[in-house]
Amino acid sequence: MRVNPFMVLAAFAADFGRLSPLLDPGVRRALGDRLAELRAAGPDQEPAADRAARTLLDALPAEEAARLRQDGDQGRFVDASDSAQYEGFAAADLCMLVLDGNPMIGPVLGPVRERLLAQPASQWWRDADPRLIALSGEDGRRRLPLFQFEAGTMPWRIVLEVNTVLHADIDPWGAADWWLSRTTWWDGTPAGLLGRDRDAELLGAAQALAAADGAGE
Repeated sequence: MRVNPFMVLAAFAADFGRLSPLLDPGVRRALGDRLAELRAAGPDQEPAADRAARTLLDALPAEEAARLRQDGDQGRFVDASDSAQYEGFAAADLCMLVLDGNPMIGPVLGPVRERLLAQPASQWWRDADPRLIALSGEDGRRRLPLFQFEAGTMPWRIVLEVNTVLHADIDPWGAADWWLSRTTWWDGTPAGLLGRDRDAELLGAAQALAAADGAGE
């Protein structure tokens, strides 16, 4: 491919909400296969990136494919590697969107993702309680933030209750951010109050947040 395939994938990620519906289900499956190959590729990722970018360019309407080709052509001599970025988006962002359904990408949400992933965590296991927060990064591996556990693999009861209120199964990143960020409610993070007889306060604060979010819908 003459254009920079990493830039093509990055540009698609930057406009994913608009462009993704233009792909039929078969193309989406093929794209997922190509991106899985890209993620699993070793140091030489360009052939896999080329196949993924070609899948997109061959499937999109002509005017959209032309725009992505132009974006890729502009980046051809800038950075022909997996670190190439288009407006703060990278090919890895598209992998996370398509393969993991991970919305925490790009220049705004990406740093939040990395901040939360920097917290101590354990590897996710198949029988983990579905109420636990599970987060994944560029490698696609799911992780369980350790603040959720009282001891070993035994979760805090209040964590499971609050996660349910915060719909952590739908928005694990929002729930994790609530637990691990300083709030106006307390001098510290909600996670820092675990095991300090503050369960009623934690649940009340979560319920108040959920009610406020519901009122705004």
